[in-house]
Amino acid sequence: MSELVAYYDENPVEVTGQVEIHQSPMSAAVGSQSQEGVIRAGLVYVRVPSAAGLLVPFGRYDDWSLRDQYNEAIRIMNTLGAAEITCETFGETTVRRGLRAKIPGRGAELTQQRVEDSRFDYRHVGAGSAPRDPRPLRWADEPGFSAAVSSVLENAASQVELNISVNRTHAVDGTLGINLKQFGFDLGGTSERSATTRLHIVASFPQARKGWRF
Repeated sequence: MSELVAYYDENPVEVTGQVEIHQSPMSAAVGSQSQEGVIRAGLVYVRVPSAAGLLVPFGRYDDWSLRDQYNEAIRIMNTLGAAEITCETFGETTVRRGLRAKIPGRGAELTQQRVEDSRFDYRHVGAGSAPRDPRPLRWADEPGFSAAVSSVLENAASQVELNISVNRTHAVDGTLGINLKQFGFDLGGTSERSATTRLHIVASFPQARKGWRF
């Protein structure tokens, strides 16, 4: 569970143990930095475990973490010497079928469809290079990242695939978001959701060449 923090000018908000959030006076914000600029009182932030002192507004965290994991995945693949990298974006769409669509809440199913998203769609083709160890990893708890590193460095994998999914636990209109708003907290985002729900990254690696050292 990510750590939620908020700062106050005079007194903390009484949450009566209903939500887990660490509240501190504004003076305690010294040494921290917000992803959006100035740290504001009453705004709920998510403390980024991989970047000391970095705070991201609750309502923007899901999209921010997706972008950050994407950048980290591309960095890892390039450092490992990938000759080709492709990233495709997928989103959820609701499909309704037949007469059941007339019954509220029934007859609909969510499917994953390829979407064009210029923010993430990426393709690189090159000669590749000698693999280097990209650790320490910014998202060390993501098993796919660690597995990719081991596959290339230890097992000389020729291809690696990664799937990065959007985390919806910080949605403004989600259960946690609604609970926080009931106590008067600002979440720093909107109820609009990004169409992107999953990134599919495939990287191909050249076979070891003479003179390369692992």
